[in-house]
Amino acid sequence: MADLYPRIVERLVAEELLPNFPAVFLVGPRGAGKSTTAGRLVDTVIDLSEPGPRQAARDDPDGVLAATSGTVVIDEWQEAPEILAAVKRAVDADRARAPGRFIVTGSARATFSSQTWPGTGRLIRVRMYGLTQSELAHNNAYNPIDTLFAATAPAFATSQVSRASYIDRIVAGRFPAALRHSGRNLSRWFDAYAEQLAERDAPQITGGHPRARLLRGVLRSCAARTGRELNKEAVARDAEVARATADSHVRLLEDLSIVVLVPAWHSNRIRRLTRSPRLHLTDPGLATHLLNADAETLTRDGILIGQLFETFVAAELLAHIETASAATGLFHYRNRDGREIDFLLERRGRVVGIEVKSATSVSRDDARHLMWLRDRLGGDFHYGAVLYSGQIPYRIDGSIWALPISALWQPPHRTLIAAGEQRRAW
Repeated sequence: MADLYPRIVERLVAEELLPNFPAVFLVGPRGAGKSTTAGRLVDTVIDLSEPGPRQAARDDPDGVLAATSGTVVIDEWQEAPEILAAVKRAVDADRARAPGRFIVTGSARATFSSQTWPGTGRLIRVRMYGLTQSELAHNNAYNPIDTLFAATAPAFATSQVSRASYIDRIVAGRFPAALRHSGRNLSRWFDAYAEQLAERDAPQITGGHPRARLLRGVLRSCAARTGRELNKEAVARDAEVARATADSHVRLLEDLSIVVLVPAWHSNRIRRLTRSPRLHLTDPGLATHLLNADAETLTRDGILIGQLFETFVAAELLAHIETASAATGLFHYRNRDGREIDFLLERRGRVVGIEVKSATSVSRDDARHLMWLRDRLGGDFHYGAVLYSGQIPYRIDGSIWALPISALWQPPHRTLIAAGEQRRAW
């Protein structure tokens, strides 16, 4: 069953965070597997989706926590927001700041106000998304972000994944429960998921607003624009709502971890950069369903398939950034002269550029913006990759390679090295 797949954040939480911090905040979209993952790490779970614990946490949150010992999971915090302040007080009351006291999970991220986010400096936040392809392959030890930033260039093997298989993976999405279904039942599952978002989750964190119909319209408009720069006027027009409504609803979808806005990269060394973020839904299957599309539709629609391939890659990158060995920023690049790069990863001043193509073949022209950026950044440009649905990895120009998209979950078999260096096996 999909719920039994080990998750990449599980080892991070168990081995790095709980032994060193008093509380961990595990946040991500509903159905991503947060509760299951956290529950595997502890013996005590306070499930605030249940009426009894929820009411107790609202009436006496401090008393609820005082009655526990060891590491405790507080599941679905947004059902009783009072519990976050109680966690803060419990941590502050422990002068020794003993690690591993709480794991707080929820489908909504807390906002950074004194009323709803009292955990600054106390709760270490970890984002968790749907299943990655690495998790589905039971290969959680591999982090493609770290591989792309390796001191020596990775040598990837020929991929066995076909373009049709990539499309099937996009349509299936990443939610563990959704992966049990296909065809019409998968559509039913996504229908129920979208209804839950609009009818229950959104009103829960906004005190009864917004209206479900308006949120569904904004969500569909966001799905149509996944992989594109955010244009709130266009979102508002398509959803038939005021711009202010579109703005607030996009932020709400961000809070629910359904939408992510990838910021524009900026540098003092390069001028004429745009500042608009690029929008992605965090699950490509949900985006596909909201657009009433399927594998056959994507095969015919050259524009939509490009957007969804980008969103598929974005979902992989977002998940692996959380467990990378060093802090890594995710950006997109676009300047006013029309040069665009789908993703830029930045770590300690070094940059990896990634272009995504749905085609089974690529040319040097597909890497022209990567080469342009490399020439301007010099030594700060570490590596460039044109990810595509073909199967052969090959060098395009110097540090810029064409790689199968499956390089994001299939480790390289060795590392290419400079002359005189010792060969290291992967």
